[in-house]
Amino acid sequence: MIATKQTQKLFRQGRRLFVFALSFILPILLLHNLRQADAATSTSLSVGVSTPTTAVSPFAYGANVAEWDVPRLNDMGFNWIKVFSGPGSRLPLKVLLRVEANASNMSDVNGFGSSVQSLAASQKGFVDAYEIGNEPNLDASYGWGVPPNAADYAALLCEAYGRIKATDPDAVVVSAGLAPTGRVPETWNGHAGHNGLFQDERIFMQEMLDAMQTLNGGPCFDVFGYHPYGYSADFDATPDVASSDPTQNCVNGFCFRGVEKIYDILTANGLGDKQIFATEFGWIVEPPADCLSSPSWSGRVWQIVSEQKQADNLVGAYEYATTNYPWLGGMFIFNLNFNVAPWITDQCEQMRYYAIANRPAEVALTVMPKSAGAGVGELVAVPGTVTAVYTPTQQPIADTISVTLKNSGTAPLVYTMTLQTTSPLTLTVSVPLTGTLDIEAETAVPLGYALNGQALGAYTGTLKIETASNGVATSHAVPVTVHLWDVVYNTFVPMMTRP
Repeated sequence: MIATKQTQKLFRQGRRLFVFALSFILPILLLHNLRQADAATSTSLSVGVSTPTTAVSPFAYGANVAEWDVPRLNDMGFNWIKVFSGPGSRLPLKVLLRVEANASNMSDVNGFGSSVQSLAASQKGFVDAYEIGNEPNLDASYGWGVPPNAADYAALLCEAYGRIKATDPDAVVVSAGLAPTGRVPETWNGHAGHNGLFQDERIFMQEMLDAMQTLNGGPCFDVFGYHPYGYSADFDATPDVASSDPTQNCVNGFCFRGVEKIYDILTANGLGDKQIFATEFGWIVEPPADCLSSPSWSGRVWQIVSEQKQADNLVGAYEYATTNYPWLGGMFIFNLNFNVAPWITDQCEQMRYYAIANRPAEVALTVMPKSAGAGVGELVAVPGTVTAVYTPTQQPIADTISVTLKNSGTAPLVYTMTLQTTSPLTLTVSVPLTGTLDIEAETAVPLGYALNGQALGAYTGTLKIETASNGVATSHAVPVTVHLWDVVYNTFVPMMTRP
């Protein structure tokens, strides 16, 4: 009902009106008359806030395979397999399927999309994630096929993303794993870091993100793909640091931890909530002596490690990532068993020597404890918005509402608050602007707002909260709006539950 006289009387008594928009009862706007003492207890709404999204959980322990040796992966305690053709049935492991996407598809992007959509339809329920292409920043047969073009690859990725999501919304779309190339000083056709053969993966990545922003208004992937091979460096070598010791030499980012630079680029583009998949990574071991004289090995000899070092580095990389990288959702060894695949007969084929089957790494990875992934704090702010309604005659207004900050994540977080206001509205907090929240801990923030001598209208400000946890930075906002209305109507809406 509407009670105008009652409303006017309540305002003469100086009581105030808060407006809460309930996201689960739309489009009804509930107006509640609340006493000042009730304000803090009337904000126990569960309000959605910006927290890191998780496309894949728990952590994906996976491997690229030549033969689909599912029992072997099960025995190792791995939970994912990366394949190159659709399984056509449900496997006991989760499946990452690599989809071919290269320059040849640019002549018929729509046809490419139709092919991807047909694949997704036939594999729905059998494939959990699709990786669109492979190393498109290379022009070799491994990658794009012609001098790489990030915008062209972005066009194919966006086409595939839309088609897969239309067919299988739950499927995870992974961008093609980029190849580490190091810093490339040349410029080709206006593209920095490009020599006409390959492009610096970091510059290619930025061009790719820019192109997707133009094409789609945002990223066309759920997870970003990268190939953080270890080369000669140990798993924990510091990225972009040169050393005379091959085990610590990560010049040009040629080491496992080079993946940190990829996450830095995501963060710089406002995509810090996106996960990364290491869709290939590993260390190469020594082939028979006669292979070393082959021209095909001339560029790889410096990368060779012992079989025991391969094992130590693979285990170390998994443990390092699941401790320190909450944004790394999975790691797929390259490779499981190319060394025992009957159809790979060339004893000098390099892929055989990345394999772990029947080598110390297989045993080490089998006994390695498996983790759900690195923890990260997640902030929840309640209420997520504050809206207050007054009449001009109630000025000067000086009120306070309690905002609860809670860490609902799996690691401690540090928060920093800032107040963003536009005069004449002022916001204040009477507690320190920075603090730490342990897991499941919460704290109350008294948020004060004041307004005086203003005409009818809406006056806004924001409580901004930035958090940092285990290398992940996020930003949250609690908007504050104070309305001045000449007449306020109370509408009482019956609350009913569904039978």
